[in-house]
Amino acid sequence: MRARNRQRTFATRPVLRRIVYVAGYEGLSVLFTVVVLSVLLGHGGGQSTVTAILVSTTATLWNYLWNTIFEAAERRVGSHGRGFRARAIHAIGYEGGVLLFTIPLVAFLLGVSLLEALAIEGGLLVFFLVFTVIYTWIFDRVFGLPASAQ
Repeated sequence: MRARNRQRTFATRPVLRRIVYVAGYEGLSVLFTVVVLSVLLGHGGGQSTVTAILVSTTATLWNYLWNTIFEAAERRVGSHGRGFRARAIHAIGYEGGVLLFTIPLVAFLLGVSLLEALAIEGGLLVFFLVFTVIYTWIFDRVFGLPASAQ
């Protein structure tokens, strides 16, 4: 599919666009999280994988909901394009929301305190704030902006 046709297709099909966005984002997120939990923090590979998949599932649900909310807000304010400010607001809103759900989940799955889970998630948050901005920028360059931001 040529770039212009691909961009037109994704701009006019917001559900498909969100599904492709989330699938790519969460696939890369699971890989990174498993490496961090198992290699850097010493949790077993199985435990790390289960934790990463459950955190990813939680994040996926929030990701879809957050993108729906964000695009509705863009339409309401009549946004045209996505500058750095919009991308930063998008990333902070997503990561802040996902932390509320995942800290207790990580504490339970890894058998650590809420404070330790906060430290683990905080470390991952730093990476994912940057990753979200970069991933969204690349995704928009490849697939075009959604109709809400054109």
